[in-house]
Amino acid sequence: MKKLIKLFLPFVFLFSVTICFAQNYYLQKCEGDKQLGLRGIELKNDFVVRLFDSQNNPVSNEEIVFYVAKHNVDLKQSSHIVFTDKDGYARTKLGVERNSSDKLVVVACTKNIISNPIYFTVSVLNKNWLLLMIIEILGGTALLLFGMFKINSAFQKIASQNIKIILSKFTSTRIKGFFTGLFVTGINQSSSATLLLQVTLASAGILTFFQSMSVTIGASVGSTVTGQLVAFRLVDYALFIIAVGYFLSFFSSKKFLINLGKAIFGFGLLFYGMKIMSDAMIPVTLNNDILMLIASVESPIVSILVGIILTMIIQSSGATVGITIVLASSGILSFLQSICICLGAQIGTSITTALIASINQTRDGKRVVIWHLFYQILGVVLVYPFISFINYNGEPAWTYFVKFFTENFVFSTDIARQIAMSHTLVTVIAGFIVLPFIPLFHKFFMSIYPSLTKENHFGTAFIDENYIKEPNKALELSRKEIIRLAAIVSEMLDESINALDAKYKNVVEKIIYKSLQIGELASRIVPYLTKVAQNKLTKQQSKEEISLLYIAGDLEQISDIIHRNLMYVSRQKIKNHLHFSQEGIDDIKHLHKMVNENSSKILSYLVDGGISRIYEIRKQITRFQIEVHNLKKKHIERLHSGLKESIETSGLHMEVLDQYTRINDILYDIAIILIDEKEENR
Repeated sequence: MKKLIKLFLPFVFLFSVTICFAQNYYLQKCEGDKQLGLRGIELKNDFVVRLFDSQNNPVSNEEIVFYVAKHNVDLKQSSHIVFTDKDGYARTKLGVERNSSDKLVVVACTKNIISNPIYFTVSVLNKNWLLLMIIEILGGTALLLFGMFKINSAFQKIASQNIKIILSKFTSTRIKGFFTGLFVTGINQSSSATLLLQVTLASAGILTFFQSMSVTIGASVGSTVTGQLVAFRLVDYALFIIAVGYFLSFFSSKKFLINLGKAIFGFGLLFYGMKIMSDAMIPVTLNNDILMLIASVESPIVSILVGIILTMIIQSSGATVGITIVLASSGILSFLQSICICLGAQIGTSITTALIASINQTRDGKRVVIWHLFYQILGVVLVYPFISFINYNGEPAWTYFVKFFTENFVFSTDIARQIAMSHTLVTVIAGFIVLPFIPLFHKFFMSIYPSLTKENHFGTAFIDENYIKEPNKALELSRKEIIRLAAIVSEMLDESINALDAKYKNVVEKIIYKSLQIGELASRIVPYLTKVAQNKLTKQQSKEEISLLYIAGDLEQISDIIHRNLMYVSRQKIKNHLHFSQEGIDDIKHLHKMVNENSSKILSYLVDGGISRIYEIRKQITRFQIEVHNLKKKHIERLHSGLKESIETSGLHMEVLDQYTRINDILYDIAIILIDEKEENR
């Protein structure tokens, strides 16, 4: 045993000395890490290491072994062994085979230093990687935009027509207008859609320019909601969100849940589009030349212009913010560049929409457009000094503030959240600065773009609070106001047949905004009559007050039927490219003519008191019901004959007949009220 120990002891000693000596050498990585390569092509850069001894002196003429952890790559040198030069450097090139995997690891070590080798990583792409990247970016962008469209469409259906009513009624003060704009844009996820509504309501006289100014400020803040949602970075759960949204809308029977499911589905598509774009950007993140080129663009003006142009092309500031967050999260854009692009997005989303919205509008409608564009530019101007030449703590003051705010109030240092918060903070701060000075801005805009003629805000023309205590005068003024109400309803009814036979939505929109005028008048007339009733009225005055209330309510109900039901039929026809058969539309026109004549008779009586026409409405009610029955019978006969148009529009056709019947019944009720009133006054 002792002989064996004596025999092996020299070898153990020599091995220990060798290990100790070897461990005094160490390798340093110099060049070649994180390269981007193409299959079948030699890598651009060498893999370079440097060998040092324990005294940090370069070691020359020492063997360095390079090998690939995955053996589907071929080194171009005949051997994997490279000797260090006089400065201790060892280098080799690598050629990538056509069947290489997407990720390679190259290892460098000496024969003795095997416990602490150097690792290089290589990302491998196909030769047509640029084309594939462009395709994936376009596809991801398309999914993102389509997702935003689905969100917008679903939320608008959830809110229905209430958005128009909210905009027209809840803007009496600047604060109310601000929160109305914030709420409406938060719901429909489109400041452009809110702007179009504002312009139309202003041109119709329902919303004043002064009221719209605070709405615009609120809408600007509301448009940043999308960026905040995108910043949650739920891309890894995109497919799950898509599944939840799809199954919720597919298995639900309630309209609210169906539309909610579609909205969730849209968010899923948005996040999945972001994921596709993020994955497509990987080659760019690995290419130092491209990154250095992008980083060299330091001018905020250039980045703002990029944001303007990009948003004008895709027509969505939310989408621009989403794309910017993807690029910044991938390390392609800096925080400052991202902020500037989002600032440009605020302006870009306004320009094209403003040009379209201002066509064929009144001066008040055009003022709304000009103010919207002016305010977006003003917000950028207010922030610009703090991103360009005003610095704090070695960086632009705005970036420092946003980082501080996000870290201390949102408890996040994530760049995606910082970009979203910057986008929101710009609009909030600009809003707080501008909101108190709206009267001054209003005066300024009215001076540079004055009215050519007197512009009246739509509202009551006759009723006067000063006559509340004079019942006879107040009732007389209320009747005149109701005549205005009846005239607008008569116009809506007259134009409804054109909307039902229309191919475009412009006729439908005109009728819808007339219904808003009806709502505006009714909301003033009814409270006024209620106040009049608080006086000591005679029996005759009391009956007249009640009759006027009934008539106002009935006229508003007719307006609602035309607005919500008949115009729904028209929109469905236009949306699905459907057409009534010639016989079908002739029948509808025939019924419409009968209803329209009754409406004209009531309006005529209210104007000049021709009671004989009112009696005609009462007499023909039975004939009208028989006529409706015959028209439905004719429609069923067309269905049995297999007429294509009748089959495609059967439900819509019957709906139109039913709604015109409802309107005629209401007109009959009004006629009875007027007859009773006339007979009691004899």
